[in-house]
Order: sequence, then structure tokens, then C-alpha cells
Amino acid sequence: MEQKPYGLNVKQLRTLLIVGDDIVHFLVALTLLVCAGMVLVLSLPNLLHLEISSILHVLNDVLLVLIIMELLWPIVRFLQRKSFILNPFIYIGIISSVRRLLLIEAEHTMIIRSCNHAGQWETTWPVLAEMGANVVIILVLAIALRILAAGKNDQARMDD
Repeated sequence: MEQKPYGLNVKQLRTLLIVGDDIVHFLVALTLLVCAGMVLVLSLPNLLHLEISSILHVLNDVLLVLIIMELLWPIVRFLQRKSFILNPFIYIGIISSVRRLLLIEAEHTMIIRSCNHAGQWETTWPVLAEMGANVVIILVLAIALRILAAGKNDQARMDD
């Protein structure tokens, strides 16, 4: 066995790096959990007001919490030494697009109500274009999710 000139034990260093990596991932997961809780707590006062804008703020906050919680899953899987999966990120994209769709429509409706007139085409088409883009994103991500599920089923059949 050949002695290394630098006198460092690579296995111990690797173990130290893995432990450090686990600690950082755990701290990130804990931070995400605290952030999700804080968003929920901060949205509680909006539940006391029975107004459309308050309800929209609560809905926005709850969907943000869902996004944060979906971000937590890959970290948990990493800490459990499970393989990486794309599903949580696809869910995040779908939830984000739905969240944006709801907010765009709500904001546009509130603007139209405050102006007391129907929207002009010049102001309406950008809103429709953005909503359409979000719908396309949702469809593409749903198809990707379906393809991943089909691939997983095919893999399970091949393993049997």
C-alpha cells in the first residue's frame, strides 16, 4: 500500500463533507418549514375580513405554502438517501401557474370593477395572453407528469 504524500485520509474527509452536506440540507429543510408556517400565520388576519381581496391574499398565501412544502420533499428524499425525482418540481410548476392564473384573473376583474366599465381590447389581450401562457404551462407539465408516471409503470413491469 502506497503512502499518500499529503497525509490526509480521504475517507474521513469524504465522511466529513457528507455530514456537513446533511447538516446544510437539514437546515434548509427546517428554514423552509419555518417559512411555510410564517406565511400561514401572517395570512390569518386576512381570514377575518370578508372581502374579495382578503380572500385572494389568503388563497395566494396558501398556494405559496404548498409550493414551499413541495420544495421540502426533494430535501427530505435526499436526507433519506432516496433517488432524485422530478415530480415535486412539476407540482411546483403546476401550483405556481394555477396561482398566477387566479391572481391575474382576480386583479383584472378588480381593475375592471373599479373603473366601472368593460375592459378594452388593448388592456384585455395582454391579460388573456398571460393566462393562455399559464394554461399551456399547466398542460405541458401535466403531460410531463403523465409521461413520468407511464415510464415508472413500464420500469416496474420490467422489474417484475
